[in-house]
Amino acid sequence: MTPKENKENNNDGAFFLRAKPVDIQTGHPWEVIIHYEDGKTYDIRAGDELTLKWGQKKTEVGVNISKNIIKPGEIGLLQDILDKFNIPEGAVVELKLAPLASSLVCIQKKLVGRHLSYESIRAIISDIVNYHLDDVQIAFFVASAFMKNGFSNEEIYYMTKAMAETGEMLHWDGIVADKHSIGGVPGNRTTPLVVSIISSLGIKIPKTSSRAITSEAGTADVMEAVCAVEFNIPQIKEIVDQTNACLIWGGALKLAPADDRILKVSYELGIEPYSKIVTSIMAKKVAMGATHLVIDIPIGPGLKMHKMQEALKMKNIFEYLAKKFNIKINVVIEEILGPVGRGIGPALEIRDILRVLSQADNRPLDLERRAVKLAGNLLELTNKAKKGAGETMAREQLKNGEALAQFRKIVAAQGGDGNLSESSIKIGEQSYEVKSATSGIVKNIDNLKLIRLVRLLGSPITKEGGVYLNKVLGEKVEVGETLFTLYTTGEQRLTLTINELAKNQPYLIV
Repeated sequence: MTPKENKENNNDGAFFLRAKPVDIQTGHPWEVIIHYEDGKTYDIRAGDELTLKWGQKKTEVGVNISKNIIKPGEIGLLQDILDKFNIPEGAVVELKLAPLASSLVCIQKKLVGRHLSYESIRAIISDIVNYHLDDVQIAFFVASAFMKNGFSNEEIYYMTKAMAETGEMLHWDGIVADKHSIGGVPGNRTTPLVVSIISSLGIKIPKTSSRAITSEAGTADVMEAVCAVEFNIPQIKEIVDQTNACLIWGGALKLAPADDRILKVSYELGIEPYSKIVTSIMAKKVAMGATHLVIDIPIGPGLKMHKMQEALKMKNIFEYLAKKFNIKINVVIEEILGPVGRGIGPALEIRDILRVLSQADNRPLDLERRAVKLAGNLLELTNKAKKGAGETMAREQLKNGEALAQFRKIVAAQGGDGNLSESSIKIGEQSYEVKSATSGIVKNIDNLKLIRLVRLLGSPITKEGGVYLNKVLGEKVEVGETLFTLYTTGEQRLTLTINELAKNQPYLIV
């Protein structure tokens, strides 16, 4: 709209511009572009924050100024905000300078060590969800967890409650089981196995999972190798009605939406306080309607938890929150010294899963043992199995083929091949075997170095990329034997990874 038209319509400092799609994606849904002339007319500068309103939708946006990308009278909407709000080209949007977020005062209080009420924390979380706080302001909130007083258990409860309640929440009848690992272990793809075992016994277990952030793949990335993982709530309910389960990506839903922004900032900062890890997990469990929950906390070198003392501290917070939300919980702490399973990367991990489910001779027994242990815990927690009998019941579901049939049923319900088998899984056609230069025992496999190799091979985007561990911890190896095999889809990635091996060899043979 022209300045004259804006003046005629303006009675509260607002002005109006026509939406112009801009094919740029930044990862920041609040970024817009205003023409230089409009910036002069309405006294708007680069870096200013505006309140953007279109119909009933409203958010805060950050301003960029351009002379060439758009015309005067237009507002350039980047792909992120278009995806979020579906504003059509030519739509007239209302804009005005945004006031400072009221929750900034609450963040300031936390930075000087004050205890926050539920109302204060709810205001912060609400402002994060509605983009009234930018990444820098969120970073200060995250960093406040490391101040002298940190967050009390009560404040962690308030945060979890607010995060769940500011997003969508699902409600189910009866027992709703769930399982979650705090992650960090390459492979260790127990979730599809646990979900298949539990749901094959008639227990509801709607499972949302994450995509990879720093790991080689998240469970959602792995499942995406064989079926769709993005669904809306009505679709999820239909899948669960058919199968008692789902294995989907939680990011496609509006479950605890503040968590996605906090997670991104935490990653950029390179820090993740215990309070944030626990709150992130529990908010989504509350939103998904879980009633019975098993938490897997692996401890070991290169993992999120290095020491038992750290794990016990986290366990206590989980148990405190579970009690507040009336969720029955069992926290399993186990030392893990290296990868779990043989395949590291989406397709290779699915192949491991199918080998366990089909009880193949070459199945990874360490992966099977951990899955059976966690499933057994959940069966006992839900009173499906008597105390001490859960693992036997879980293992029987693998032996009798019920868990395999159930996994195929879930995959089919999510749009995949209901008859998939190990042989139907495609892995990268470009491969390279890494041989041992010495004889001895595999003493160590460095998790972080291994993850770096797998990501160089294209994981998690390239589903066929990854590393197969021909030798695992404790196994004997002779000179010239294959330690591990690299798989990818292109020569360039393979060459890049082989070059990386010269300075980052994950295996230690002694």
